[in-house]
Parts: sequence; C-alpha cells; structure tokens
Amino acid sequence: MENFKYTSENTLQHLSLHDCVCTKLFYESNSLIFEMDWMEVLPTHPDNPFGQAHQSGSGRIVLFNPIADSLNLAHWRSNEVKALTLTENIEINDLEILDFNEEKNKDGFILSLYGVFSRNSQFDSIEMSIRYSLSKVMFNDLGAVSWFESFEK
Repeated sequence: MENFKYTSENTLQHLSLHDCVCTKLFYESNSLIFEMDWMEVLPTHPDNPFGQAHQSGSGRIVLFNPIADSLNLAHWRSNEVKALTLTENIEINDLEILDFNEEKNKDGFILSLYGVFSRNSQFDSIEMSIRYSLSKVMFNDLGAVSWFESFEK
C-alpha cells in the first residue's frame, strides 16, 4: 500500500466528495478501499492548515471492518439492479460521487453513498450503505482552493 504524507482517522466528515472521482473501489483484507483521483479537504480537517477547503491530489479512503447494509449497482434503461456483497471480488472503476454522507452511531459509523459511472460502463449508478468501525483518510498535499469556496461568500 502506498505511503501518504497525511493519514488521519475518522475524518470523513471533514471532506466534501461531491463530483470527486473514485478511480478504483475494492475490498481487501477486511477493508473497503476508495482510491481517489482527488478529494476536497475542508478547512476543519486536521491536516488542512488553510482557512478554506483545498483540493488534494490522489488519495485514499479506507473503511475498516465494513458491513454492507446495501450495495447495489443499477442500470437505468433496463431497470436492472445487481446487489453485491463485500465478500465478492469487488472492483469498481471510475465512479463519480454525487452524494456522500457519514453518520456516527454507537458501534462506529455508517456511510451512505450514491454515484454514477461513465456511459461506457455496464451499470449507470451505485448506491450503498456501509457500516464500519474506523476510517482512514490519506493524501499527500493540498493544491488549489476548492471550486465551491468562491460560491460560499
């Protein structure tokens, strides 16, 4: 696994992932791993020294001990829905995240995610609800100010 300059635990609430691209989503060693093209790191994130959100370069999100309450791929035109489990050999590529929400509960966390795929994909969208005990967010550096900062003034 690649080493990153910054690694933080349980800091998903300090990210904005709307319109971010997950280049690869896979299950390995009892972890669900999101390889991210970039992430929007909010000013509240402990590794963001700026007063505004900034875009990271490539990064990773790891959910430890995940349990899928639901994990569904959908094809809009055929109305096909394929339910997946985390024990399968899951590898999903080029997922654009549209909705991403984390909630804390007494046993850990719950992630709700909705995203879409490119037109060349077998499926159009993915929707999931995943429970997990711990998360890690990893990235190297922060670059430009996030696109949405100019709209929040």
